[in-house]
Amino acid sequence: MLFFAFDRLPVELILMIFQYLPGNDIFLSFLNTSFYINNILKSYNKYSLNFISSTRENFDYILSNIEFNKIISLTLSNGELTGGQFNLFLSKYSSSFYLFNNLYSLTLHCIQMKKTEYIQLIEAFKQFQNLRLLYLNQISLIDIDDCFISAFNQLNSHCLIKLNNCEQLNISSLSNKLQYWKSNCFNFYRQQWACLRAIQLKDLSRTSLNHLLHLTPQLISLIIECEIDKNTSSPNFRLVPNLKQLIFSCQNLTFHYLIVEIGLDTLSKLKHLQIKCNTSTDELIFNGDQWKIFLSQSFSYLIKFDFYFKYSYKKNLSLNTFRTQFWLEDKKWFVALCHCQYSNNLELFTVPCFNTTIKLSQSIIDTTSPSFEYLSSNIHRFDNSYLIDKNNNYDVLLDSHRYEYIETLDIIIQNKFDSISCWIVDYKQILDLLEYMPNVFKIILNSWPKKDSWLQIKKGNSRINSIELPALHKTNDNQLPSGLKPIFSHLFPSIKHIYMYVHYPELCYQLDKYTLPWKNLSSLQIKYFFSNNITEDEDEKNRYNIWKEIFLNEILSIQSQRDFTFTDADNKLNIWFGEIIENEDKFQNNNQIEKVFCY
Repeated sequence: MLFFAFDRLPVELILMIFQYLPGNDIFLSFLNTSFYINNILKSYNKYSLNFISSTRENFDYILSNIEFNKIISLTLSNGELTGGQFNLFLSKYSSSFYLFNNLYSLTLHCIQMKKTEYIQLIEAFKQFQNLRLLYLNQISLIDIDDCFISAFNQLNSHCLIKLNNCEQLNISSLSNKLQYWKSNCFNFYRQQWACLRAIQLKDLSRTSLNHLLHLTPQLISLIIECEIDKNTSSPNFRLVPNLKQLIFSCQNLTFHYLIVEIGLDTLSKLKHLQIKCNTSTDELIFNGDQWKIFLSQSFSYLIKFDFYFKYSYKKNLSLNTFRTQFWLEDKKWFVALCHCQYSNNLELFTVPCFNTTIKLSQSIIDTTSPSFEYLSSNIHRFDNSYLIDKNNNYDVLLDSHRYEYIETLDIIIQNKFDSISCWIVDYKQILDLLEYMPNVFKIILNSWPKKDSWLQIKKGNSRINSIELPALHKTNDNQLPSGLKPIFSHLFPSIKHIYMYVHYPELCYQLDKYTLPWKNLSSLQIKYFFSNNITEDEDEKNRYNIWKEIFLNEILSIQSQRDFTFTDADNKLNIWFGEIIENEDKFQNNNQIEKVFCY
């Protein structure tokens, strides 16, 4: 190892830098840079590892080089990009659970758990006796009768729990453990929840909001995603005086409603307030001076305030009351006014919070935003369906701006079956459009561009690492689309993640070692669309199982020459690729290729 610039820094300074970096980045960036740094890495004992979007190569590399007792936080996932990761972790490291004796936080993400994995997890909880926080995100159970009660019982008495969309889990025993809860259905068993600090509600139809607030007096954060309509009793926020974050939507907003009916002005500790209202007849709601008086008198600690209001009057609305020192200098809260996309009404909203699409951004008629970059900083996805310019004048279409915050480019391509008029028809136009979006890493193609249009491309785009392909349909010649291979060989050579929709699954049998970039792939997701409901049609279900068996064991393992794990959920295979297997003799025996199954 050569001399490394960090070798000149004292240990204390390097450890201070590590505190601001993810554990994955620390290991991947600094390991084997010098003997001095390696010694510091060995002594560092506060690694936080998050494998939600990790490649299998990095997953294996980090866990094979780190000492488990140096890990304080661990996140495992069976999500789209890491199918089978959780099951692989259990199979490889279950005998080493006792070494995770300093694990403080554990997050499990997007996992369908069967009885085998559940038993292993219970054993892990028995040995993770220093665990202080368990976060379960989108966990479902298969053939497990006790609804996770046995697993919860193994946790030490000091461990707090966060749950996000885990409807099958029984929470009746967690009154002194549950800290965060987000779900579609709520059953709070009429007991006090002393530790519950944050709730996110998706549906109020089966929940008495005030009853819920009465059971959670120490609540700090409340997010109500659905609208509080006339059929829902008005919430009484006086029941939760310690709230620091409140997000809600309502109908016919007035200051009388905010103060008298729901007691918003009593939340003196509030730091983040967000209000959305689709209809309002109170003109004071659209007056910045009136909001200044209300906010200044009620909320001394308020840092973030966002709103979205629809203005139903036809007369123009001035933003002058939002251009005062209070809004622009003291608080740095900025607003925008635009024409409603679906009516003649006006929309008044804070930016960048509610300015989430280019279509909305280009309909803005007035704003107090200090710059275009700030105004568009919350636009992360671009949809080209509304851009109509057959001359391909990109400067006109995009107002000569660069959209540096956009990460996903969603391309709709015009063909004779489309009702949408769109000017993008070939790959050159897609690559030209990417020049205005320097940080895009994912492309979604809703249909195939013009045949052979890739031939006019001299240089591809190496920034794109993820692509969602158009659906594979049965054609007259029963062949894969001719434009499939050039996407990876010529246009986007750095693709690591591929998402495919399959209407005719047997087309996948034609995937050979040259069709997809097997050596570079980290994940492959294949969504199988059925002609009938698979849960009701046994023939369709059998067809799917036969196809899956052939594809995984006879096609994928041989053509990719990679070991892999996968999950199979909701008619979709999420495949996570491991190391390349160089010895071709191994492919004569499929059992030698490592696969971890999760249904």
